[in-house]
Amino acid sequence: MYSLSDKQIDFILNDIGARGVKMEDLQLNLLDHVCCIIEQNLETDGDFEKFYHTTIKTFYKDALWEIEEETINLLIFKNYYVMKKIMILSGTVSAILMSTGIFFKFLHWPGASMFLVLGIVISSLIFLPLLFTLKAKEKQSVKDKAIVGIATFSGILISLAVLFRIMHWPGANMMGLLFVVIMVAVYIPLYFFSGIKNPDSKVNTIVTSILMVMGCGLFLTLVNSRPYIQEYSALVSNSYLQNSYESFSDENEQLFASLTNDSAANVKSIKVLHSKSDSLCNSIEKLKLDLLNATEGDNAQKVNYDHYGRLENYDVPTFSLFSEDLSPKADLMQLKQNLVALNDYCKEVLNFNSSKIIDVTDGSNKRPDGNATWEVRYFYKTPLNNVLRNLTQLQINIRYVETACLK
Repeated sequence: MYSLSDKQIDFILNDIGARGVKMEDLQLNLLDHVCCIIEQNLETDGDFEKFYHTTIKTFYKDALWEIEEETINLLIFKNYYVMKKIMILSGTVSAILMSTGIFFKFLHWPGASMFLVLGIVISSLIFLPLLFTLKAKEKQSVKDKAIVGIATFSGILISLAVLFRIMHWPGANMMGLLFVVIMVAVYIPLYFFSGIKNPDSKVNTIVTSILMVMGCGLFLTLVNSRPYIQEYSALVSNSYLQNSYESFSDENEQLFASLTNDSAANVKSIKVLHSKSDSLCNSIEKLKLDLLNATEGDNAQKVNYDHYGRLENYDVPTFSLFSEDLSPKADLMQLKQNLVALNDYCKEVLNFNSSKIIDVTDGSNKRPDGNATWEVRYFYKTPLNNVLRNLTQLQINIRYVETACLK
């Protein structure tokens, strides 16, 4: 058994302090542990310094001051390890959810939006805030803490911007532009000038800063700086079609009101056509209102596009009109049946072939994904803006058939 001298004990204590451990209690605890190991394991004629340097390395991974840092974290931040585990778990879960959501969205499978929303929300509201809290505790200077805070806020901002963009919610462009401004004007300069001063991290700082600037530039190309133009064009086209349909309906109403009972049989058939057309157009108008209210969270009683923007949502119209196996739901099936019945009535009773105007046949104009049914062609995975336009065009075609039969 080896016996340490006072000089050797002082040497160990001084070396512990020189390695970055400043807390006196921790220094004494480490001294006690190291002395016990040396006295129990070093032979009487052994090399003290060599054995000591071998022993002290077993207390740390990179540097001895790490022990003091973890001790401070445990004293000040009692839930450090619990939060660290939650951070790792939430990060792993969010990554799995986002990857699954992207895969499902690429294949147009149901549930993609749910996975993406959950993944990004967990990442933005749990993982990134915990990462900031833990990293900020590790930093000593206020500037380093500020850099970590800005980076975390930027990460949350870009995550939410992507989520809003995918879900076609308003505000995505604003958050994306704000992210780029914060990165270029605040974070990158702070990161660059703080890292360039350290010779060890100089090259890494320059390369990382260049990559971040390039990334912001590439992201900026995806941000629509003039979204109002697209919103206005969608508003104009839908409003124009809606106004055309309403004008067409008013004109036809006046024409049918002027009919007399002179040609009894023919007039009766025309009035039946008018009744069928009114019923069909009203059901389409109700379907448009239901889709608008479901997508926009509104309770409108009349279609008015002045209150809406680009209407880009794909998912809500698809889930409202189709089942998971791509079969149309009751409203869409009934619409097609009524359109077929109207075409049959015009051909059989009025001797007018309206199927070229109101074309509900399957098999023509196949989509890129190979689906060719009338329902899928016009309404599946189609933006709400286009769905509403297709429905309004149907209404106009129905009114055109009415006018053609009158003439």
